[in-house]
Amino acid sequence: MKTFSMSVLAFGLVASASGFAAQGGSQSQMTLEGLKNKCTELSANEQLKPFKAVVTCKQVSTEWRPAAEAPSVEVQNTKQIGASFSLKGYAVPFQAEDVEVGPATAACTVLEQYKLTVPAVDIELDCAGLQAVQKLTDLCGPAIDERVTADPSIQIEEATGVTFNSCNPNSQTR
Repeated sequence: MKTFSMSVLAFGLVASASGFAAQGGSQSQMTLEGLKNKCTELSANEQLKPFKAVVTCKQVSTEWRPAAEAPSVEVQNTKQIGASFSLKGYAVPFQAEDVEVGPATAACTVLEQYKLTVPAVDIELDCAGLQAVQKLTDLCGPAIDERVTADPSIQIEEATGVTFNSCNPNSQTR
């Protein structure tokens, strides 16, 4: 009889653990306001151990950097010389003649786009800290900047393959 009771008890514990893991393993999705309310509700339960919310911040940005190649382009200069004439009430209207001048050489700027990703910077907040969150940029921006300053290797840099040529601004290449 004891064997049967122990088996039932062991099965009950395994079933409870499985149910608990299933609940903890799949998180319920909600809004930030809903999470703030849930934090307040849970913190009112004196039977729970103190806890903190985990905020995982991520940043993705793009930046343009000078490319190795920088071609130049010739820009045509122009010059006109002209005059108008007048003599005792008679007038010849202004006329101009084109004068040939050499072109100017302008350097083109070729920029290459890079994608910079900081995949995960975790912050722990108690309920009061969670309640204070109004803007994600105010919370995550300084934490990400501090983490990247401390360890620049966490930022992943990838060339996107997109370039921009200032001499031909309408043609971005990939």
